[in-house]
Amino acid sequence: MHVPPLRDCNFMSRFGLFTAIVFCVFLTPSDSFGQFSEEHRAKLITVIESTAANFKPERLPDPESAKADFLAMAEAAEKYFQHATDSDNRAAWLQFLNLDPLIDAIKSRAADAAVMGEARKVRDRLIGMTPGLELSAISSLRDSAWRLYQALGLRSTKGKRVIASFQAMKKLISELKPNPSTEQFAQVGFFLGMIDSSGQGDEVLDAFRTVFDQPNVVILVGRPLLQRAVDRKFTRVEPVRENILGTRIVGTATMNGTVTANLLPSTDSAKIEIGFKGRVVSNNTGYNGPVRLLTTGVGDIDLLRTLNIGGSGFQLSGSKTDVELETKIDAICHKMELVRKIAWKTARRKKPQADRIATELLRKRVSQQFEAESSKLSPASGLLDQGGSTLQRLSLSAPTQAWSSTEKMLAIDSLFRGDHQLGSVIPRPAIDETFDAAIQIHESAIENACATILAGRTLDEKKLDELLGKIGRGAAEAEETKEKQGDDPDSSDAEPFEIVFSQLRPIIFEARDQVIRLGVSGRRFTKGNRVLQKALEVTATYKPTTRDDGTVVLQREGKVKVGFAGKKLSISEAGMKPVIEKSFAKVFPDVLLERVLKVDDDANLESLRGTEFRPLLVEAADGWLTIAIH
Repeated sequence: MHVPPLRDCNFMSRFGLFTAIVFCVFLTPSDSFGQFSEEHRAKLITVIESTAANFKPERLPDPESAKADFLAMAEAAEKYFQHATDSDNRAAWLQFLNLDPLIDAIKSRAADAAVMGEARKVRDRLIGMTPGLELSAISSLRDSAWRLYQALGLRSTKGKRVIASFQAMKKLISELKPNPSTEQFAQVGFFLGMIDSSGQGDEVLDAFRTVFDQPNVVILVGRPLLQRAVDRKFTRVEPVRENILGTRIVGTATMNGTVTANLLPSTDSAKIEIGFKGRVVSNNTGYNGPVRLLTTGVGDIDLLRTLNIGGSGFQLSGSKTDVELETKIDAICHKMELVRKIAWKTARRKKPQADRIATELLRKRVSQQFEAESSKLSPASGLLDQGGSTLQRLSLSAPTQAWSSTEKMLAIDSLFRGDHQLGSVIPRPAIDETFDAAIQIHESAIENACATILAGRTLDEKKLDELLGKIGRGAAEAEETKEKQGDDPDSSDAEPFEIVFSQLRPIIFEARDQVIRLGVSGRRFTKGNRVLQKALEVTATYKPTTRDDGTVVLQREGKVKVGFAGKKLSISEAGMKPVIEKSFAKVFPDVLLERVLKVDDDANLESLRGTEFRPLLVEAADGWLTIAIH
């Protein structure tokens, strides 16, 4: 097995966080509208009370078993690299994993706090974009370190945190709004994670996942874009090399026609009806012994196939292949007239059978060529595989997918959540505008990803910039900032900042009432030698703004805002506030979505190569951000 060489791929350097979340997941249209109901509230409170009443602290995960499991996983990982790669790559991986501090802490029976600290470092180190982090040996090691961290944390409180979570969850659900706020949703997820880690919350988890089960990531592909990608004139010139009834046929065939695509209504898969209408004209020479036959053929082709796209991949089903072929013998060549007469007589007698054989050969050849061309319509299959590796490296669960289609759009219904996480309780809003493609992201998808990747982690400015999809500073702006700073190493702007993210809601993403609020929440901020050891929240507010050319961007309203826990600021905290504002102004720029989306020049679909797309609609409502492009 090939093990990818260890390279320093900075966290999220290849994909922004939002890209990783929405990688190749689509949603079908929905006309219904739901919300958190009183029936839901009563059901959840009942199951919380029942599970809390049966909670047994003695049934919490055993830390000693968790330690033994991690040591076994560490040994398995080392053996894997011994057999799967060369010595240099193995040494690089083992150095990167850096398991010795945790192994030594376990074997020396160090204090729980020390073991927990090292377990957390291992787990966080194994979440990123470094190729190879998707390997099962790595993911097993990462999960084992996390289980050890959780087991030790539960033992230190003897289950009191879990009991408190039941009580807090009950109170939260009793106050939950019909459309839960982002803060409420984050709190529910946090408490569910705590309850799930106890190993005694399956009934609660199932009940919540049943209520919060709406898809939370959407991409729609409109019929106009599909037809632009597929519909085209078709011309092909090919040699003819056949043997029919003992006669060797050699010649040239020219095929001209039109390929078309139409969407078909379907709920269990996406269906695209691909059609081809064309004509084949051939000029051939037949060789049968000393006799040569000069022939021409004209064939009309009407072909339909249905491309089914679903969880099992891309499949072509046979619908219709009508081929009508008319051949004409123009001349029979031989130096003897008698032979020519006999050949003409034989050819007329065999022509019906020869025509049937030629027609069937043409039918098979056209069908094979059509299926080969249709396979080019499934470039997303490779992207889905690549997206799966990305999610595994980030310790994120692959989303469920349910492909579907209507006469107007192709879609996949996707629910993005981990084992103890939730989807939306509000279906996506309808899109009234005509579009080529659209993406819709619910707040729950962002919360689920960020809670897994970022909660409690420490990131510096560079990695945070990459995390947010490099939306902070463009290349030109970064170069301008560098020029302004010059070579002065004491410049305050030149000093990178570092932030320790909060355990609860590390990334703020709100999409409500035509306002998008983005931000980060942390519990420590460092810039140079200055350290702020206090909970803080840094946010920026954006509103959709239509430009003169009809495109829509997200325009930041006012400055980046910094808030601290507590009401009064000390002198040092007040002095840090403008520093933080200035630092995060680079991360949250004045304008988002102003960059043109361009299809790669080497994309599989030639008809879309180099095509540029711009947003024509941006809406924020009920927790959903909708972006439609054309």
